[in-house]
Amino acid sequence: MKPVFNYLICILFLGTLFISCKKDPETVTGCTDPLADNFNPDATVSDTTCLFVKRFLGEYTGDFKCKGAFASVFTMADLSITELLKNEVIITIKSSIGPLPVMGKTAKNEVTVDATLQNLTINPGDIIAGASGDPIKADGKVKTVLSISSDNKTLTGNLNITLITKEPTIISGFPIPAGFTLMDDCGFTGVKK
Repeated sequence: MKPVFNYLICILFLGTLFISCKKDPETVTGCTDPLADNFNPDATVSDTTCLFVKRFLGEYTGDFKCKGAFASVFTMADLSITELLKNEVIITIKSSIGPLPVMGKTAKNEVTVDATLQNLTINPGDIIAGASGDPIKADGKVKTVLSISSDNKTLTGNLNITLITKEPTIISGFPIPAGFTLMDDCGFTGVKK
């Protein structure tokens, strides 16, 4: 009986040894967010490399609602978003003064813009109805956070737009000094074509 007992003890010991020596699961780092362009379904640990560009790319048509100075400039409600680098995009806003390309940075559900456009050539009549005068140079600023819907189809936000003249001019008989500033907040809702 003693040899059988020793044999059972030995088997229990070896069995316990094998069970306790399980291999730890392999750690796989990568993007763990399923909304990201580079989502890795095998990743178990996020390495903060998620990219969110592709969900924003495309042509959008919709509605600009400017409250004041730029109501006549942004009568078209179109913009396009193209890829630049990693989480950066180029947003081209269509307007009566021409296309305005600005860089934006994407995050999970938003694209943020804080851009300056230098040396724009502006025709005063494009901004002020009935205004006349020679084209002038101006700097523009665009600041916004645009949010995308969960189905990646609708883009919404509020664009803060500023225009600063770089040279004096006369518009419809009134002198306008260099440094004259026009500002407006323009709501935007666009649907991807």
